[in-house]
Amino acid sequence: MFRSSFGRVITIVIAVLMGLALVSALLADDPLANLWVLPWPLLGAAVTWAFMWRPRVTVDAEGIEIRNPFTDWHVPWGAVKRIDTKWALELTLDRGTVTAWAAPAPSRYGIARITREDIRLARESSTVGGAIRPGDSVHSVSGAAAHVTRTHWEELRDEGLLDDRETATRAWHLPAIAAVATTAVLAAAGLLLR
Repeated sequence: MFRSSFGRVITIVIAVLMGLALVSALLADDPLANLWVLPWPLLGAAVTWAFMWRPRVTVDAEGIEIRNPFTDWHVPWGAVKRIDTKWALELTLDRGTVTAWAAPAPSRYGIARITREDIRLARESSTVGGAIRPGDSVHSVSGAAAHVTRTHWEELRDEGLLDDRETATRAWHLPAIAAVATTAVLAAAGLLLR
């Protein structure tokens, strides 16, 4: 399983800050006058959870599961046509691409951190002219996820075990959508009632 450590730390920091904001609003001299403020920290925590904590990439024998802020993708191995890491781990399918929020490519400064080991470990489908992108470095989240994904995908391809008829499925994650939408509506209502 691959997920952003930075995103998890940020989510915890934001949750603590939003909790302090709630306590501060409730402990004010006139807490009823501050009721309009209460949904805003909840909205901040919900958005941070959806966009920073929830995303992940899971690779197993069945395929790749990509969990993004509001959608969950199940991509069987046979549905994958190409694996890329230009901006993040990206799977090209027959009907478009799926980008994994949990596996972003490193910044442009990541190229300075590419080592010989990264190039040695690179799969054939990730090298261009004997070099790799910063997003393919196994020391980055996108590179580690891409390396595991490419390794398994290439092994299945070479053994002729990929079924081209398989298709990816997407499901909307209703709890994440409801958490963000509900707190956004409450925050907007609070502004109107202010």
